[in-house]
Amino acid sequence: MEKPSILYRGIKVDYNSLQDFKFSGIDLKVNYAPIIDQYGRKTVIDGNEYGVYMTDNLNMVTSAYGNLHHDGIPVHNNLSIYNERIMIPSIAVIYQINTAGLDIKKPFISDYLKGHYNNGFQGDEWIADIVPANNYTLYRVRIGADILHDAEDIDLSRTENISEQVKQNLEMRKYRLETFANAMERISPIKRNTFGRDELNILKTIYGKNGLKYINEDSLITNDVDGMTKYLTAKIFRQNESDIDFQAIKYINGLKEQAKSIDSIIEILKNDKIKNLQEKVAFEKRKKQEGTPYVTSKFDKQEKRLDSLMTMVLIRRNKDKQYQHEHAQNNASINENTTREDQEWEMIKEKYEYDELEPERQQIIEQQFQEMIHKRRRREIGIDDILFDDDSKETETIENIDHIGKK
Repeated sequence: MEKPSILYRGIKVDYNSLQDFKFSGIDLKVNYAPIIDQYGRKTVIDGNEYGVYMTDNLNMVTSAYGNLHHDGIPVHNNLSIYNERIMIPSIAVIYQINTAGLDIKKPFISDYLKGHYNNGFQGDEWIADIVPANNYTLYRVRIGADILHDAEDIDLSRTENISEQVKQNLEMRKYRLETFANAMERISPIKRNTFGRDELNILKTIYGKNGLKYINEDSLITNDVDGMTKYLTAKIFRQNESDIDFQAIKYINGLKEQAKSIDSIIEILKNDKIKNLQEKVAFEKRKKQEGTPYVTSKFDKQEKRLDSLMTMVLIRRNKDKQYQHEHAQNNASINENTTREDQEWEMIKEKYEYDELEPERQQIIEQQFQEMIHKRRRREIGIDDILFDDDSKETETIENIDHIGKK
């Protein structure tokens, strides 16, 4: 069979092995001595022929080695959420190998592993005693998915710091996963066991990348639905981190899907408050007619939840409006001053025939003018410092300019 010109190799690297792992620049080889089988043949641990294994089927390595999930080192051995363990993910490394000048062959396979040949994919496996560094390039370096994060590819164009990229990324993941595990450990096993896909998705937004756990909610921009609902979720989470109100956050997620503006969020909250009250009255009437005992805690809790969310939205909206008003006033003042200063500069240039002056005189005039403007601005914001000669009259500066401007 004709030797393929390109082959691929995939391996997994776990967190504990990462510190000493070299992604490129070294020869690829088996990192242990061969095992001699009963026939005197050199084999690897699984009994197949000894050598560096490769494949001519790229899909095999991207599927079997390149899409890692539920693979890594556990952060907490006894914790799982929605049947998923909390683990620091492994890294999938895929090499593209140029076989020019490389001595390769098809390996012999142990009888009991022949059904797993090439991991069940089409194509063939090949081996070499060693793959020199010059014969391969990195095809993909991917940090596997974990309970909080999707899989993430490393930028291979930055070849000088691939290892550093992986380490920094994985250390941040480790920190978030450990923070998450510590929080989950404080929740009773009975409650944890009730968590489903919805709860896990909420936990990802809190403890995952750019999670609400790690930000100050007051810094969020809340002038649109997405920002306001994110703010509400963060506030609800902060109210009781050890007993998250998932029902409130699910309700907020529903607001995000329904609302078109901040005003419509308020309108939905009002309507839902009325609807909740109507359902409570109807429930009480029905129970009284039936003559059965009842409690209204479900409706009371929802009413309290809606009131709390309404208060958060109104307070935040008022703060946003106040900020926008102050910002608009500041911009108007700045624009007014800028226009005034531009006019003054044009007058000075015209009066002293600025364009006809020698460059050094132009520079002195401009410097004097900027000093005058600087002093004025400092006075306007209440700064009065002798070191800056703020008591000097602007007329003196103009006179200085007049003197300098004369040829």
